Amino acid sequence: MKKQQKKGFLYLSGWVLAGSKKIKLKSGWPPLVFYFLTMALIIASLACAVNPVTQKKEFMLLSRSDELALGQQTDKEIIGTYGVYQDETLNQYISGVGKKLVSVSHQPDLPFTFKIMDSPVVNAFAVPGGYVYVTRGILAYLNDEAELSGTMGHEVGHVTARHSAQLYTRAQAAQLGLALGSALSRTFQKFAGLAEAGLNVLFLSFSREHERQADDLGVLYASRAGYEASHMANMFVTLERLNPSSGKDGLPTWLSTHPDPPNRVEAVRKAAADWKAANPGAGLAVSRDDYLRKLDGLVFGDDPRQGYVESQVFYHPGLKFQFPVPAGWKVNNTASQVQIISPKEDAAIMLTLASEKTTEEAAQAFVQNNKATVLSSELKTLNGFETRRLKFTLKTDEGNLAGLANFIKKDDRVMMFLGYTGDSKFITYSEIMSDTLNGFKLLSDQAKINVKPERIKIIKAARADSLSNLLKPYGYNQDKQKQIAVMNAMELTDKVPAGTLLKIVTK
Repeated sequence: MKKQQKKGFLYLSGWVLAGSKKIKLKSGWPPLVFYFLTMALIIASLACAVNPVTQKKEFMLLSRSDELALGQQTDKEIIGTYGVYQDETLNQYISGVGKKLVSVSHQPDLPFTFKIMDSPVVNAFAVPGGYVYVTRGILAYLNDEAELSGTMGHEVGHVTARHSAQLYTRAQAAQLGLALGSALSRTFQKFAGLAEAGLNVLFLSFSREHERQADDLGVLYASRAGYEASHMANMFVTLERLNPSSGKDGLPTWLSTHPDPPNRVEAVRKAAADWKAANPGAGLAVSRDDYLRKLDGLVFGDDPRQGYVESQVFYHPGLKFQFPVPAGWKVNNTASQVQIISPKEDAAIMLTLASEKTTEEAAQAFVQNNKATVLSSELKTLNGFETRRLKFTLKTDEGNLAGLANFIKKDDRVMMFLGYTGDSKFITYSEIMSDTLNGFKLLSDQAKINVKPERIKIIKAARADSLSNLLKPYGYNQDKQKQIAVMNAMELTDKVPAGTLLKIVTK
């Protein structure tokens, strides 16, 4: 290659091989542009893959082994953060339906895994590598196995069509363009590599094109598996009535991760009708009663046994502790940690289990892992618990943070209780943080410990009557009646035939 000097910069010109092509580069390009153009040409020539669904070549930076690795990593984080619903029979049932769908999909040899998330949030989602999840929240609002199969088929479709992998590739490609002058968003920064992707995959929003294709695949797979796929549209009708918001565990909802294509319900019903017309005589099941019986006893809504807030106090019956919650702060309670966010979202308090066995080891690990500067440290007994208390500062890419940390020895565990904010706002929040952290104490009130979650109960209509009249003996208020009507895909004024199975909620 020739070197040229121009205006104080080193310029390059020459040839670059891109796959089997030899491309002449323009003389006088800066070396950084030369390098990234070379990388772009190489990637464009090598990173092409055939989509299993469309059979067309597409630009793809994730190999199949990469997808599997990303899925395995993300699955561990999902399970650790949100938890699996502990009902082996129900999980096996969901897996059975899922395997039927996979067997007739475009990737029947991919080792799919199906799990129920212990979350009240209404969602179903998938990550690369064949990991598909449904929440107990969405199961409560489905009303037959055909509807379930369409919902799960939709998620299988996202995997077989490699939609998450395509979003990941676009994020990576955007990073490549950074040095060529394009702006790199904070969203893309999260996807610098497989090791950094993790749970961020869940918060990607598919395009309407992706959603439309996943709907078509959901109809196709459910129909091939022997289900009445038009019932998939019923779920979308229920979602429109429900308009769910994110739950207290921070898990995104269906509507936030699955943008709604125009005329979705009509399109699904037409696709199902077209498949039936092309396959006359195919036996298609609905299986309403069988599905509903599987839901009997399912936990509904937030499970207070995993922690709940009442009168500005957080109680955890399982681990038997409590602490005050600052007024106006939002609580996200997951299986792995409790997050408490200030109203302006400029300060946070977090409680989680440390992996270390002693308070000293936990404090040292925190300081070392975060390169924190310790301003003060003391060992004390706090409400009967041995506690190592730190005041610290640390540097992050977004700026300097200041905070307090209590490392609390409870039974054979160490709880890490942190409060932090920007260093300029620490004075504003330090007293609030201190009151919350120092308010950690043993929960001994049996009334708070022995709380029970609401559960779904399946009943049979003893007579033909309106849904409203059938619900009267249970003493529900108007809002609860409306919620149960939506759960059953009915209106309160609907006439219910005698012998019809219905979902209600009890404790």
